[in-house]
Formats: sequence, C-alpha cells, structure tokens
Amino acid sequence: MGALWWGQCLLCRHDCQQQALICQQCRDELPQLSHPCTQCAFPLTLDDAHCGRCQRYPQPWQRMRVLADFEPPFSGLIHGLKYHHQTLNGRLLGQLLAQQVSPPYPEVILPVPLHWWRQLRRGYNQAFEIALGVQNVLPILIDNHSLKRRRHTATQTQLTRIQRQKNLHQAFTARSLPYRHVALLDDVITTGSTMKELTQLLHQQGVEVVEVWALCRTLDH
Repeated sequence: MGALWWGQCLLCRHDCQQQALICQQCRDELPQLSHPCTQCAFPLTLDDAHCGRCQRYPQPWQRMRVLADFEPPFSGLIHGLKYHHQTLNGRLLGQLLAQQVSPPYPEVILPVPLHWWRQLRRGYNQAFEIALGVQNVLPILIDNHSLKRRRHTATQTQLTRIQRQKNLHQAFTARSLPYRHVALLDDVITTGSTMKELTQLLHQQGVEVVEVWALCRTLDH
C-alpha cells in the first residue's frame, strides 16, 4: 500500500484530511488501553503504577509504553505492514503511538533489528517504518545501525516463553552507544524476551535508561 492511499483513511477507505492516514471517526473509535502497568503494559485493577508481578520481579527496562492490545483494527494493520508491504500502516501506527508517549523523551529510538536475510526477503524492517511514524510527531533521532541481529533465529510466533529466551540468547550485538536514554521500538510484545535480551545488552553498553515502546501487547503474562 503506497501513495495510492494518500487522502484516504487506511481503515474505512473514506476520504480524510490529506496525509492524515485515518479519518476522525475511525480515530475516535480506536480501542485504548485502560490503566496499564508502566513496566509490562498489563491491565491494572488498582491505582498502582506496577502490577503485582512487576513489583515482585522488576523488568530490566525503566518504562514500557504500548498503544493497544493486539486486537482489531491494530492486529490487521500490523499484519498488513509485516506481510503485505503496507508500509503506510507503520507510519500511521507510529504516529498513534507517539501521541501516547509522555516526557521525558529519549535521545534516540532504536528499532528492533531484523536479521539481514529476513530484511532482504521482506524488503524493509517494520520497526523502522513505525519509528518513522513516531518521528513525524516527535522530533527524536532514529538510530537504525547500532543494533544488529547477528544470527538468524527461528520465528518467535509458535515458541514457548522458555524457547523464546533460548532462541534469542546472544542473538544481538551493539556497537558503542553514546546515549544515556533510549527507546527500543517493536511492533508486538508477547513474552518480552526480545526486549529483555536487548535491554541487558544496552545496559552492558552503558545506557542508563531504556524504555520499551511497542504498538501492541498480547496478554501473555
């Protein structure tokens, strides 16, 4: 989906304000997270900042910001972005995510990298496309080169939590990073294994504050 859809809402296909990507009616009807844990984005029932699990077992990152649960229309937009070259979906979703982020802002956004072979086959990294959408709203630097996935790992989709952790062990490398405060950005978080591996790597590189940003969070807790 490319320039053909400029001026049309990506959800209902009706005309919308030029380059808005979504009409006001569809925007108003988007589901929203209600009082999520600031560490894992799991829904809270009490007026706490963290869920009971994160209070007992703190996450390695300092804050998580997620746009929505993995449900329509977000799930469909992400599927189109990842598997049908609908890169404008990434721009829209990134813009929506940016509107949910509050200060203090990070110095840089680090899109979660794909292995070079997977990116070659897909033609792009969906996390980078989302980051471009975020940057349309927030003037934050995107660093698409400092993190590398050094080995081709099995897709995480059908793996258990333990299998995901083993699959990602030492899968990433990072060159020297001059940043103190960064945001890792990905499309969907399930167990958080990818973000944990990367956060630990970033802390080893001297990064002090790591935020995790994602479009959606599944309810695998």
